[in-house]
Amino acid sequence: MQSHESLSGGSPAQSAALQQAIDTHMAGRLDEAAAIYEAVLEQDPIQPVALHYFGIYLHQVGRHEEAVEKLMLSCALESEDAGWQNDLGNVLFALGRFDEAEQAYGDALAVAPGDHMVWNNLGAALLQQGKVEEATQSFLRAVGIAPDFVPALQHLGGIYEAAGDKMQASHYQCRAYVLPPLEGKSKQMLGISFYFLGRQQEAAQAYREWLAEEPDNPIAAHMLAACSQLDVPARASDRYVESHFDRYAETFESNLLESLGYRGPSLIAEGLALVAQPARQFEALDIGCGTGLCGPYLAPFAHTITGVDLAGKMLEKAKSDRQYSRLEKAEIGDYLSRHPLCCDLMTAADTMIYFGDLSAVFGQVAGALRPGGYYIFTVEAVTPQDAAPSGFCLHASGRYRHSRDYVRRHLQENGMEVVHDSDQILREEIRQSVAGMLFVAKRTAQAAG
Repeated sequence: MQSHESLSGGSPAQSAALQQAIDTHMAGRLDEAAAIYEAVLEQDPIQPVALHYFGIYLHQVGRHEEAVEKLMLSCALESEDAGWQNDLGNVLFALGRFDEAEQAYGDALAVAPGDHMVWNNLGAALLQQGKVEEATQSFLRAVGIAPDFVPALQHLGGIYEAAGDKMQASHYQCRAYVLPPLEGKSKQMLGISFYFLGRQQEAAQAYREWLAEEPDNPIAAHMLAACSQLDVPARASDRYVESHFDRYAETFESNLLESLGYRGPSLIAEGLALVAQPARQFEALDIGCGTGLCGPYLAPFAHTITGVDLAGKMLEKAKSDRQYSRLEKAEIGDYLSRHPLCCDLMTAADTMIYFGDLSAVFGQVAGALRPGGYYIFTVEAVTPQDAAPSGFCLHASGRYRHSRDYVRRHLQENGMEVVHDSDQILREEIRQSVAGMLFVAKRTAQAAG
């Protein structure tokens, strides 16, 4: 209910009575206010202020048809009052008369086109009628006027989520989530939301506060380093990898493939096609196998496939696909060190992105590959915006990025010849393509470094 800006036009006594009625109404003494409205209307049946607020009262006490009649009449008498048109729209909306509410909100906007709340209300009425595109435009107008207006942001998030556009949905949901008050909100979700919005220092502060609350939390520690660029580790800790992927095991595949356009496994397939025909000739090892997305691509080329991953819940998902001959829960460096010369094909789809310094792990890869064996893997690529003087960096996403020269040098130093490398797009994130590279390396007869 919007208060009326002016009570002029009647006698001083009438204006005073109406002001008293409105004050009483807003204080919650409805029947007392109604008595004054009725008294005014007995003297002047078309007094617009009395009609309007009596109409609001009638709606509040359940006399809806009478309420609409009074409100429509008051709006006709004072057609330039956008607030009253909006009140009428709200009552019609509450009664499920969405097409009439749409008209009332439209009349309000004809008078006050800069009112973000009315644009939001119009969007809601349109949405109820299934006019999704028109509703979307109304909500966009609302946030264009008031960028931090939570109801419109939430509506847009819901619309895009229902349409399957999780990236756009997340954009609006994150904008709503980071608005004050922040008390009681998940520090992790605040960190993710600030990161998604490109506000890295605020993301770092959220992770800093989370780590203060949970000093032993590996996700908070890793993401604080990623967003603050302070105390950056040379690789993601085992506890981070295990905690992170176990948490997302159930939704991992749908998020990657449906929401992010993930191409890692299909790129592994492209690498395989460069060096072999599908003849089930390899003993294959898939390191960081996750839920087993590479399994179907490896199966035509391998007579056995072993999958290794730190996240037990991921391995449970991989087991259900039955593409793997064996699955083992282990840190991949430890596994490779314990299984020298165990395979002639090794794959790693987006596994090296959790290692910064690749020298040790490449040595372990070379030690596990038989001479002449192939190592096919993807990495995220350093971009011009990244500070990576050493050849790699920890990005604010929590994943490491590498330069081409760095990767090639460490492969060669560990007895692996680069057969192929190419620029690729690995996935979509924050409505942008994530640049990466596909590498195919061949283990030479020379001993691993």
